[in-house]
Order: sequence, then structure tokens, then C-alpha cells
Amino acid sequence: MNLKTGILFVIFCVSLGGVIVGQRLQIRSVGFEAAQYDRELRDIHEQKRVLSTQLSNKRDPANMIRAARDAGLPLVAPEGEIGPLPGKKKSKEEVEAEKAKKKEGA
Repeated sequence: MNLKTGILFVIFCVSLGGVIVGQRLQIRSVGFEAAQYDRELRDIHEQKRVLSTQLSNKRDPANMIRAARDAGLPLVAPEGEIGPLPGKKKSKEEVEAEKAKKKEGA
């Protein structure tokens, strides 16, 4: 083995070691990035859960009435006929009352 071959072998080994170290660093940084995204995902899920709970509390009629009373707002019965809410099925009593009303009108 002459000097030229020895120098080429050393350069090859050093460059191979550099590539290996670079790949390990890249793998480690990808792992850190994945952990960060996982933390962010868990935080977003927690925020979604909290906001969903707050929304359901705000949509609850009992909480609305309590908040209105606490604020001192007068609660007045709605005027006129109250129709069914969109997306809500009519109960049997409502269907029977509607049939009776139609018979009286006819």
C-alpha cells in the first residue's frame, strides 16, 4: 500500500464518518420535530375539548335562562305561535294537536 492509496483510504473513511454523523443528526432532528407536532396535536385536541364543552354549556337553555336572570334581563314569553325547531322531530302530542287543529279549521 503506497502513500496515495493510504491518503485516499483516510479521506474515504472521514467522509463516510461525516455522512453517518450527518444522517444521525438528521434522524434526531426529525424525531424532535415529530415530538413537537405530537405535542401541538395534543394541545389542539385539548383546546377542542374545552371549546366543545363551553359551546355545549352556552347552548344549554337552562344556562341561558340563568345567565339572563343573573344579568337582570326580563324573560318574556314569546309572542305568537311557536313552531317546531329546525331539525327537530315533532312529538306525538304535537302531531295529534296539529291534526285536531286542522279538523277544527275544516
